[in-house]
Amino acid sequence: MILSDFVRRLRPDHLLGQISLLILGSIVAYQLVIVVILHAMESEGRRHYVSEADFITGLLLALDSVPVTERNALINKVHFAAPYAVISIRGDRPEALDTREPIFEAEIRRINAHLTSPEKAFATAPLHNAHDTLALPLEKGGYAIISVAQHRKPSRLLWRWLWEPEPHYPFYMTRWARAGFLFFISATIILIFLSNYIIAPLDELARRAESFPTQNGLKTSLIQRGPREIRDLHRAIRGMKERILAMVAERTHVLAAVSHDLKTIITRMSLRTEFIADENLRHKMQKDIQLMDAMLRKNLEYLRTQDKRSDHSVIDVSSVIQTVVDEFNELGHKVSYDCDKILMMRGSLSEMHRVFTNLVENAINHGGAVEIAVERLDGGRLQIDVVDDGPGISDGLKAVMFEPFVRGQAGRTVGDKGGFGLGLSIVRSLVESQGGTVELLDRKGGGLIVRVVVPEENEHARTALEAQPVTKVN
Repeated sequence: MILSDFVRRLRPDHLLGQISLLILGSIVAYQLVIVVILHAMESEGRRHYVSEADFITGLLLALDSVPVTERNALINKVHFAAPYAVISIRGDRPEALDTREPIFEAEIRRINAHLTSPEKAFATAPLHNAHDTLALPLEKGGYAIISVAQHRKPSRLLWRWLWEPEPHYPFYMTRWARAGFLFFISATIILIFLSNYIIAPLDELARRAESFPTQNGLKTSLIQRGPREIRDLHRAIRGMKERILAMVAERTHVLAAVSHDLKTIITRMSLRTEFIADENLRHKMQKDIQLMDAMLRKNLEYLRTQDKRSDHSVIDVSSVIQTVVDEFNELGHKVSYDCDKILMMRGSLSEMHRVFTNLVENAINHGGAVEIAVERLDGGRLQIDVVDDGPGISDGLKAVMFEPFVRGQAGRTVGDKGGFGLGLSIVRSLVESQGGTVELLDRKGGGLIVRVVVPEENEHARTALEAQPVTKVN
């Protein structure tokens, strides 16, 4: 999970990805400038340089041009002028060695290209711990054993300087490979620091802000970490969160107080209608008063859902659904539910009872027969579908049906059984407070499916719950 988040943040449309590209571009530009300065403008690199092949070929010609008795004197003079060259003469042919170094083999081929004798130079045993020792046949007999330990200057070609391996080192130890490895290690350390110290706090803040206030995203304290600017942003958003919550709480308190006072007035109006002589007028007024009372009741119920202080515990959601089904069946409605399994979740018993009561009531009002189906999903979740055979809801209205005081199409809201646009808002608020989700789906053949998905509790809680007596909500 941590690795996937880190890789996701490296994309160019993320802040870390843009910082990474900036760092990479800066380092590459800096290295190019340094390489150009060192290899194109360096005076040392412009000095004349005699290759190893030319030096050995010239030495061989010199040894062949002097008498045999003067070879040692010539070798001493060469050693004084070029102390990096180790030279000896032997009469018998030395043992040839099979070298596997590509650079040394290329040097031998260049030397042999200058030789006119039938016998060519070959690699032999090192002299005095020297490396890359050659044996060359002499025209007047014997063999010259030569090893040149002169420091090799880098090639004037930048490409060869980067890619050509040094003697006794494999390809992956070239200058390019070593520089790339060090750059990768350094860049990884920098990016991990940026990801954890700058990007991670911003991601956390964004997730909290997106989930506020439906999932209590900012109702928990934000951990202030990162540079000063990010900590200042955290404090500013926390202050904004507190002001928003204060305004919401004040609005809820005012609406609850007004609704309570209006219920008192409605009660007095209901009593006074009993003294109206005109029966038709009295019936109409009582109907309006009942409608107002039901509206206030729903309003108070919705406001109570915003105060999420309920104590959550492990409950059997199957038992809650069965209780709701029995209540509506006793009233003469047709509600079916067939599940004898214990389905556990952590939540509020009374709130889940209100959720399914509202859903079944809506399904009965706007449909007819109601069916409730439960299914276990992967990832430890429970899926509860409340299905009716009513006219359904158009796709354009599904997205806004959970907003307060939003009603569906006429086929589902007009008439004596019409609602006030708060039922689904209450359901969503309560379900999300239990850590679940709710959505509206079309039923094949007509009708609506209200799908509730909540997290299921673990096996240990199920065992403990089976030993407890069944609790019903009155």
